[in-house]
Amino acid sequence: ERHPDFRIALLIPWVGPLPLWTSYFVSSARLSAPLADFLVFHEAQEELVPRDAPDNVQFFDLGVGGLSMLFGMQLGESLNLPIRNATVVIKALRFMFEKWPRLVAEYKPTFGSVFSKYLKGYTHWGYCDLDMVIGNLPLFIERSELEDNDIVTYSFGDQEAFYLRGQWTVHRNEPRVSTLWQGCDHLAAQLQKELLLKVAWVRRMESRGIANYPKRFQSAEGCYSHRVVQAGGIAFKMSSKQYVGLATPSVAEPAIYSVDGSIWRCDAEAPVDVDELARHSAAGTCLAELPGAHLAAGPMEPLEMSPDGCGRWMPFEFRMCAPGLVTQGAEVVSTTSTFFKGGKFYGQRFRHAPGTVLDNGCQQL
Repeated sequence: ERHPDFRIALLIPWVGPLPLWTSYFVSSARLSAPLADFLVFHEAQEELVPRDAPDNVQFFDLGVGGLSMLFGMQLGESLNLPIRNATVVIKALRFMFEKWPRLVAEYKPTFGSVFSKYLKGYTHWGYCDLDMVIGNLPLFIERSELEDNDIVTYSFGDQEAFYLRGQWTVHRNEPRVSTLWQGCDHLAAQLQKELLLKVAWVRRMESRGIANYPKRFQSAEGCYSHRVVQAGGIAFKMSSKQYVGLATPSVAEPAIYSVDGSIWRCDAEAPVDVDELARHSAAGTCLAELPGAHLAAGPMEPLEMSPDGCGRWMPFEFRMCAPGLVTQGAEVVSTTSTFFKGGKFYGQRFRHAPGTVLDNGCQQL
């Protein structure tokens, strides 16, 4: 049954052969059907599309070169480019997508404009990646996130780094939000110039016989997040709701369980009752209220922002860090949701909702 008020489209353009793990992603997305559709755009990879995909995972074959054509045409239209300039952009995009397939991620902020014709009937649009296991999405998305914010992004617990995550960010499907990317020169005013510089760089490296060379990637997170803050009138929330498995030699890696579509992380030494996980998984169905898995545990407190203390990979001018949050310790950082409202930054502690963290430490993801 579909949610009566919200429908989210997660947009995933993929250049090249669909990866082997696509079937895992597709299977995990099934539980999100009441709230979200995942729209995967590919180029002539029909034979690799999983045949058992649920209705809320849709694959669109744009044909060979179709992604560069769609991006070039839609960006050109959004930027009012003359036909000859749009043609240059299309050709440059096709060349670059063939050379660097991952370059498509650089344009994530533009997806609301590029895929606008696919977004009719959706209240929100967003982006994520194929190398993910989704879990019980309707349990984690909160009504207040969708009603009170223009943009919602999920972090990995690094709440001190205030930027929109490329792995999961959802936008209100409105023109004033979907066009925020136009504040970034490399996506808008300097789009053609930046693409031609990329093309020239590739040709220069290849002419020298250099196979491995630094790529001219522009962060899809840095400039965009900064411009969202500068735009005025935009509210967004960053919540710690993603998990990545990183093995550390000195620490036993947690065990991950998939139970009835829900994903659980348990300490390696924890006693685990799979039936108990199943009971709590079944309890987490999609509710119209969307109460969420995080409950507020205190008031919103102002946060001071600084370019120091996070995101060293990001250009200095785009960094937005909350060093005061870090000084309170890792536990506070990972259990704080951060907000941007009325031109100011805030933090608010949360606690996990009953049934999402069990007595043995198992946590639903």
